[in-house]
Amino acid sequence: MNKVLFVAPTKYKYPINEDLKSKFVILSEICKPFIFAFSDKKKTTTVGNTNLILNKKLNNRLLNYLKIIYLFAFIVPKKIKQYQIDIVCLQDPVTSYFAIKSLKFRNSKVKIILESHGDFIETIALEKKLLVPSIYKILFKLFSSYSVKNADQIRSISSFTEEQVKAYGYQGNFVRFPAWINLDKFLNAKVTRDSNNDFKIIFVGSVTDRKNPELIVKAISAIDGEISLEIIGPTPNKSYLNKLKESIHNSQHKENILLTPFTALDELIKKYSNANLFILASKSEGLGRVVIEAQATACPVLVSSNTGAVDLIIDNETGYIFENDNLNDLKDKIKNIIDNQLYSVQVGVNGKSFVTQNHTIENFKFGYKKLFDLVS
Repeated sequence: MNKVLFVAPTKYKYPINEDLKSKFVILSEICKPFIFAFSDKKKTTTVGNTNLILNKKLNNRLLNYLKIIYLFAFIVPKKIKQYQIDIVCLQDPVTSYFAIKSLKFRNSKVKIILESHGDFIETIALEKKLLVPSIYKILFKLFSSYSVKNADQIRSISSFTEEQVKAYGYQGNFVRFPAWINLDKFLNAKVTRDSNNDFKIIFVGSVTDRKNPELIVKAISAIDGEISLEIIGPTPNKSYLNKLKESIHNSQHKENILLTPFTALDELIKKYSNANLFILASKSEGLGRVVIEAQATACPVLVSSNTGAVDLIIDNETGYIFENDNLNDLKDKIKNIIDNQLYSVQVGVNGKSFVTQNHTIENFKFGYKKLFDLVS
C-alpha cells in the first residue's frame, strides 16, 4: 500500500471532527495517509491509521505566506524522506510550486499529484482586499505554470478547473472527482419548505466579490411579492460587506434579508430543507460543495454560468443556470422559478436523485485509487 503525503495550506480544527475522521478512514483503505496542513497550534499525532502533521497558522497574512514557503520548500521534502513517502498529493497549484521546485532540485523520486480545486489565480483578488492584486496574479501564474508542467498527474473537480490547468501547459489526462462530502445527513433531512408563507432564498458561502451575493440582493429588489433572503457565511472582506449592507438597505425586501455569519451543520441542513431556492452567484467557482449540499435536500438550485457548478446542472432538469454576473438574467430566472414553483419542486427532486447517484463516498475512494494506480 502506497504511503501518500497530502499537503495543503488548509487549516484544520483540532480535535478533528467526525466528518474528517470518516474521510481519513476511507483514505486509509486505499493508502497509508499522512496529512501535512495547518491548525491553531503545532501538533503531530495520529487519527486511526492517519498521521497528522499540523503546523501553527499565523494570523498575519504576509508572515503566514512566508511560513508556507519555508515549510513547503524545506520541511515537506524532509518529511517525504523521513516517512519514505511514495506519492505526494499537493492540493494547491500556487503554493505547490515551492514543494515541487525543492523536490526537483533534490532529484526526489516521489511521484507528484497536483490537485486543482478552484480558480487559483482570481480567487485571492476577489476574496481579499489587496493593495496590488496585479502583482499577486503575475506571481501566481508563474508558480502555477511550473507546478502544472512538473506534476506526474492532475486531479480536477470540474471541467472549469480542467480548462484553467490546460491553459498553463498541461497536456495529460485528468482524474476528475469532487472533494470529500458525506451527504448522509443532507439526504435524510426532513423537508419543511412546503409550509412556507413566503418564498425563501438562501445563499451559502464567503461574503465576497467572488461569491457575489450582492447580485442576489439587487435581483430580488426588482421583484415584487413575499420574498426572503438569508446570506450565510463568513465576511473576510469588510469593504465588500459594507457595499452589500448598502444594497440591502436600498432593497424593498430589506426587512426580510438576513446576514448570518455562521451556522452549525445541523442548523444549516434545516435551512437548506426549508428554502425554496438556493442561489450561488459566483463569478468564479471550482465546483461548489454547497450546491451539492442543497441538491441533496431536494432544494432547487440556481447557479452562474462559466463556473464549475454547471457540471452539477442539467438546466431546467436538475437545477437552473443564469448568465454569469448578469443582473437582468438572474432576476428573470428567479421570477420564473417563483411563478412556476410546482415545476421547481420537481427540479429539486431531480437534483437530489442526481447527487445521490453521482456523489458517493465510493466514487471519492475510487477516484483516489485511480490516481494512485496511475502514478505507481
